Amino acid sequence: MRRCLSAEVYGGSVPSLTRPPWGIERIGFERAQRLWIRDRSVEQSREIAVEGLDSFGPDLRSLPADRPVHMVVVPQEGEDFGNYIAGTRNLYWEAGQRLAEILGPSSVSSYSVPRGTSPSEWHRGLLELVVSSGATHVITHIESDPGSEGGVWTWDVAARALADSWDGSILGVMFDSAFPWITAKSRLLARMSDRFVGVDICIPLNGELVRGRPEVGPVNMPLSEASLALVYERLADVVPQWDVSFIGAMYPYRVELVERLRATGVSVAVNPHRADAAENFASSRRDQPGWLDYMAGLAASRMTINFSRSSAGPIEQLKTRVLEATVAGTALLTDDTDRTGRFWVEGEEFVTFSTLEAVPDLVTSLLADPTRLEAMARRARERAREIALWDFWVGIDQGLRLRGLRPVLPMSAA
Repeated sequence: MRRCLSAEVYGGSVPSLTRPPWGIERIGFERAQRLWIRDRSVEQSREIAVEGLDSFGPDLRSLPADRPVHMVVVPQEGEDFGNYIAGTRNLYWEAGQRLAEILGPSSVSSYSVPRGTSPSEWHRGLLELVVSSGATHVITHIESDPGSEGGVWTWDVAARALADSWDGSILGVMFDSAFPWITAKSRLLARMSDRFVGVDICIPLNGELVRGRPEVGPVNMPLSEASLALVYERLADVVPQWDVSFIGAMYPYRVELVERLRATGVSVAVNPHRADAAENFASSRRDQPGWLDYMAGLAASRMTINFSRSSAGPIEQLKTRVLEATVAGTALLTDDTDRTGRFWVEGEEFVTFSTLEAVPDLVTSLLADPTRLEAMARRARERAREIALWDFWVGIDQGLRLRGLRPVLPMSAA
């Protein structure tokens, strides 16, 4: 998935702001956000009329209220991208496949938008599918248009056309809500309709879109039974070769930490899933290997280090690597004090560090107690399977029920 830091929008542009606003910067952001929401709210009606989306109103209103649950999945990267299959870490393929495993394949449809599709074309195609499938819910990557690779955002037009006539709910998934203009887009949709539900992979979202209103998050990335089977098959013959791994972008402070660990005699693998040496920032961002190889890289170390903050600023995020590391069976060391502990037991299934200076001693102490290290990884892996299969959809279902909206799962599953 591509991160959308600042996105061109239909009929205008969203200003760029790549870290949380504080002080005077926040006042300026809130003023700009109000103006943008006002302008977009005025433009929506005109664009709906130009595209003829209001013609779907009678068919949307005629859908029977007692129809069975049907989810339409709108992936950011669909079939045209070559990764809308099992074992590729495509969150939307996983979400749809997992829900189909729970409810049955007839309860899920996928609306895959090819690259280069115009906004008006995919808007009409989506509304046609909602009508023809009798959809009760739509789930999508709400940060950018489907098939746009992060460059365009026109979801407010499609969402407004649905909100005017449809009784279903839109589930808008976000990865980068730590960036304020990402959240602004969902805030516009949330204020437009009480049937829009924000779903955040990284941070708590309650009260962030509409004051006092519950949303969903953080929730873990979903994994299907199909993809978990591929993971376990790939990892079957993998044994730990290194004491510690770090996978990700090699910012200077991370390079320094790796050097300090190696100076103590600890074997450290940086991006071990890669065939090349990727130990600086530029090389660590190029030529990313496949997801199953990435999972094997995690499994090939006794423990792995996770950093919960990103370039968005000093905000803890629930990183997907937490779930991936525990599924892979490596012990997790992380700097977050809140996110991981919502799902795993600190001290028994993962350990935390408060400063970079504390990491070498922590690693050394864990290596000196291999029984504890192995037990911690084993317990975390056992819990990770249940989290991978259930947390995403159960979290969404609970949020829907809390809001008085139609749930996705039967009570027995929820």
